[in-house]
Amino acid sequence: MTVPEPRNHRRFLLTEGGPSHRLEIRLGLIRANSPRILRISFLSILATWVPLLVLSALQGDAIGRLGSVSFLDDFAVHARFLLAVPILLLATTLLGPHFADAASHFIESGLVLERDLKRFDVAIELGLRWRDSGAAELVLILLAYTITVVNSISTAVHVSTWYAMRTVSGIALTWAGWWLVLFCVPLMQFLILRWLWYLFLWTQFLWRMNRLTLQLIPTHPDEAGGLAFVGEAQQYFGIVLFAFSTPVSGVLANSIIYDGFPLLRFAPVIAVYVFAALAVFLMPMLLFSRTLWQTKRLGLYQYGTLAREYTSSFHQKWIIGPRQKEEGLLGTGDIQSLADLGNTHSFVEKMSLVPMGIRTPIYLALACLIPMAPLILTMMPLNEILKMVLKAFL
Repeated sequence: MTVPEPRNHRRFLLTEGGPSHRLEIRLGLIRANSPRILRISFLSILATWVPLLVLSALQGDAIGRLGSVSFLDDFAVHARFLLAVPILLLATTLLGPHFADAASHFIESGLVLERDLKRFDVAIELGLRWRDSGAAELVLILLAYTITVVNSISTAVHVSTWYAMRTVSGIALTWAGWWLVLFCVPLMQFLILRWLWYLFLWTQFLWRMNRLTLQLIPTHPDEAGGLAFVGEAQQYFGIVLFAFSTPVSGVLANSIIYDGFPLLRFAPVIAVYVFAALAVFLMPMLLFSRTLWQTKRLGLYQYGTLAREYTSSFHQKWIIGPRQKEEGLLGTGDIQSLADLGNTHSFVEKMSLVPMGIRTPIYLALACLIPMAPLILTMMPLNEILKMVLKAFL
């Protein structure tokens, strides 16, 4: 079995395909090797937040003249369309090459054998074919509208707002409300679902990699057999989780500010949300657990046998058997070799059963929680928080 020589193969560019990507190219938002980041952000705000502002202003509800909750007072709408949607679009543009680099590293690091190169290429081709599927994006669009409609029906409007007026006959959407329901919210839902689709494509690629005969080394210093780069790549999803959490923070802010609910009331909900998000985005790491366990077990046997042979020879030479008078213990390389062997065995013992360190879940958890940090201001004034921070460092 030989390690393959570096060669050209298709890059697993998760986000650079599909009808929506081709539409962005036709609109001039993306050019070859030159995504127009600022234009994408500006146009997303111009297509969502700005029309909502204009339409609500035309109906006199931009600053609360008609509804009890005006457009400019609605934290949720600003979180969704000034932050979440632009970030999700930027993540689609920026993160694709990072996952492609991680996929290529399976070849470049020698993890994939020459005999498995064809299966590696098949995994790439299958993932890219699913990425380019028009039917898949159509399903995502239908799901986005379905979720929007279900949420609109299930969410009761107790008082008039900038997007819905409560009348004697029921609830009537305002002009801004129709744009919100027909375009803005479905767009955000589509972007969220598309990133979940990308996560699925990345997961199925990792699943196919785990089915190959990967050349894992139990003594690899990354303590994951050489697979720790997979966990590092998973950290890029932190940007996506940050975008997911921003609308949640906006909704909670509305409930705290306008409904009078304390932040602590939502602590269990926030905890469940963070746990569920970590479970979904870290589950792909478990695909390698069985392989890593087998590698670790075999490594413990192999290096245990080696340690037994060496320590037996060392014991026989320096403890039991007669030593040559001219051979002194001081300065001998046998002691250093014994120590090195012990360190090597310790590397195998420390080998993780998931290809990531503790930083990955911490990073993703912080990505979920940072957008909610401003909500602490509803419990404690900013000056009090600053005083506590200063006391901690002084």
